[in-house]
Amino acid sequence: MLSDTNIRQEIAKRQNSPDEGIFIDPFEDKCLTPVGYDLRVGKQGFSWKNKEVVDIELDRKIRIEPNDTVIVQTLESVSLSKGFSGTIHSMVSKVIPKGLSHISTTIDPGWTGKLLISVHNFYDIPTELRFDEKFCTICFYTVNLEATKGTGNPSDRDDIWDGLLEKAREQEKRVKEERKKEERRRRQKNNLRIFLLLVISACALFTGLVISPKDPSLGAAIAAVLAVIVPIVLESLKPG
Repeated sequence: MLSDTNIRQEIAKRQNSPDEGIFIDPFEDKCLTPVGYDLRVGKQGFSWKNKEVVDIELDRKIRIEPNDTVIVQTLESVSLSKGFSGTIHSMVSKVIPKGLSHISTTIDPGWTGKLLISVHNFYDIPTELRFDEKFCTICFYTVNLEATKGTGNPSDRDDIWDGLLEKAREQEKRVKEERKKEERRRRQKNNLRIFLLLVISACALFTGLVISPKDPSLGAAIAAVLAVIVPIVLESLKPG
């Protein structure tokens, strides 16, 4: 495992040779730890519960609902030569006060790009991560023999991110379809209300024009009943 001194040395080595050492961009000295480097919350995220992409840079944060897992893109881009690998670890300062944890993952020798980190909220209340906030630690290791097999994955894991974007589009499509269905249901209810109002109006008109001249007392009684019933019916027909 590399110490902070080793990490500095390998970063300096990368500046002289693009095939050696370690590269972290943007690098902040305050993020360097005795045995690693604290990665920060980047520009984009994804919520599995809401199936939506979050513009963290714009919102300045990503909200994490209880039992939700979010994917957070790191602010830093990391590049490893084939002589180094890495692992991602949770930070105690995020696990205890915020109830946040994630599944540790490995970084293959030769990797270059931003990282996608899964973060889960174990609390029963919402929490959040701020843009540019430290949220996990990367530790670096030397490999005994230089790796000969490439990572086989695109930089920044665009393949995974594209999959998340597709899920977000599918969710947006489902929401639009549900809204259309709800609009159709609302129109059907409105049509039913209009029909019932017409029926009630016809009954009232029939009472006034037909029954009242023949039997004024009966017509008056029916009109009185309708005067009580109609407001009740109209109130029940109002949209909920």
